[in-house]
Amino acid sequence: MEFLNPSALYGLLALPLLLIPYLMRRKPRRVIFSSLLLLTDYHPGARRRPWGRFRLPPSFFLQLLLLTLLILALAEPVLSVRPSHIAILLDNSASMQTLEDGRTRFSLAQEKARALIADLGVTGKVDLYLTTPRLGKIRGTPFSPSEAAGAVAALAPYDLGDHAMVYDQVLNQLMREEKYERVYLLTDHPVSGQGEKIRALSVGSPQANVALLAFQVRRASLANAQLEATVELGNFSAKEQKIKVLLRGSGTLLQSRELVIAAGKTAELSFSGFAAHPYYEAEIDVRDALPLDNRAFAVAPTAANLRILAVSPRPQALTSLGAIPGVKLDLISPADYEKAARSGYGLEIFHFATPGGLPQTPALFVLPPDANALVDLGKPIARTAVSGWRDPHPLTRYVNFSLFRPIYARPLKPQAAGDVIIESPQGPLVFAIERRGARHLVLGFDPFPYLARDNLPMSIFTLNFLDWFFGSTGQRGIGSGEPLSLGMTRQGDLMITPRGEKISLETGANYFAGTFLQGIYQLRRSGENQLFAVNLQDANESDLRAPAPIAMKGAESGSGGAAAFFSYWPYLLLVSLLVLIIEWFIFPRMAPLRARVRSGRVA
Repeated sequence: MEFLNPSALYGLLALPLLLIPYLMRRKPRRVIFSSLLLLTDYHPGARRRPWGRFRLPPSFFLQLLLLTLLILALAEPVLSVRPSHIAILLDNSASMQTLEDGRTRFSLAQEKARALIADLGVTGKVDLYLTTPRLGKIRGTPFSPSEAAGAVAALAPYDLGDHAMVYDQVLNQLMREEKYERVYLLTDHPVSGQGEKIRALSVGSPQANVALLAFQVRRASLANAQLEATVELGNFSAKEQKIKVLLRGSGTLLQSRELVIAAGKTAELSFSGFAAHPYYEAEIDVRDALPLDNRAFAVAPTAANLRILAVSPRPQALTSLGAIPGVKLDLISPADYEKAARSGYGLEIFHFATPGGLPQTPALFVLPPDANALVDLGKPIARTAVSGWRDPHPLTRYVNFSLFRPIYARPLKPQAAGDVIIESPQGPLVFAIERRGARHLVLGFDPFPYLARDNLPMSIFTLNFLDWFFGSTGQRGIGSGEPLSLGMTRQGDLMITPRGEKISLETGANYFAGTFLQGIYQLRRSGENQLFAVNLQDANESDLRAPAPIAMKGAESGSGGAAAFFSYWPYLLLVSLLVLIIEWFIFPRMAPLRARVRSGRVA
């Protein structure tokens, strides 16, 4: 027998409170007798009762029985019917690596899964599922109980955030389609509401945690080859934390710094003046509940120069970009874009032009034609004034916007999610968006030609967006689960994962989607290695204080095969009702009879 709502059993601890009315005696009244012999004659057995005059009436025991039955009914006792075919869903997201008394939440879930499997008969069947990166069955055919136990032991969590899903709907659909007799979800999220055949079992408890949320290495500017690193940290605890941050290059300790983070807040820390390395690692020197988010990785900028491919029907205006230190410019016409070799460029500029499809590399769009997926353009305006801008922001720093007046502009009407950087009274002028780790910037005015000191506000803005793009190329990591952009792969290309696994890449593939682990990935191509940094970058997984609850209210008890439980609680309620009737109607009517018996007036 088991209980669907075992927390109700704590109500049994309150049963002794029923004795309180019977223990509270009235103060005895003083009576003077002429002789003590009267007391011995009145009740000769009084001295023989160890409790004196304290006696519990039969109604007390009826009340005790009534409350006990009601508490047991609230606990929903059931007799389990052993199923023959079950499904077990294991939450394998990053937060399942959280430590609970020296064990991970995932190992606790594995233990519960093995216990569920052990309850099956030898002829039982088990289907195993993982929830991330998406809900998927481990094997097409069901496992036997012995096979399932071994398969569960071999599983491990990924360095991924939760896959968003409506669990009760998904589980009900799974029950209906696969005809399971029971479905179990093992997760670290708290669960509300349970069904008889669809059960969610929670592991773990709220924990304090400190996390490294973001890590980036970049050059100080186009003209400055010095490297700088930025680290963002979060304190998901109820008290202030003093954190030591270590910076390593290819495994060698380069620098260390300390900072204090207030409770529930984030903070940034910068490093500069360190030597160049192929890749870098930031680590916070702390022992907390989730070691995974105490590290992050980044790769160094790939080249000292920013190679730009400019696509324009008016190329003369863009030639001035070649005079900027650190810029290497190639100009082509829009008609030549599709057949041009575009690999190796850190930035593509579309000047009064739009490609057939949005590029997967950083791109600047200057007054793009109407046929694009990012923005629509409003009516032309002349000598527009700037009414607002993002501050602070890398694109707007050092710009004097009182002197920033484009000669010709058209307000932008964004068609995709992004950030408005600069606005005019007529609408946005600068719009930024990030797609799969690549930055795109749309301008509603033409910043070219680059005039240096002859138009200082516009020139500063131009240098700002070049630095912004330059900082996004090569050294910027992506979140785990996001695809790596590889360009066109060739036969023999290999991807080496952070665990050292070598994966052969399909010829002609543009992406690698198996970024399930945090760390450095290596693309081995023709004897050369290209490095990619992949990090967790999910604050929701790092915040272990109060995980989002999973509501199972939509779970249907009758959505699968044979009945999973025989419920006792309706019968307990029926017996409680009978006890209540006895208490209300029978005992009050028997009280006068008992009094007459005690007085000796009944023959």
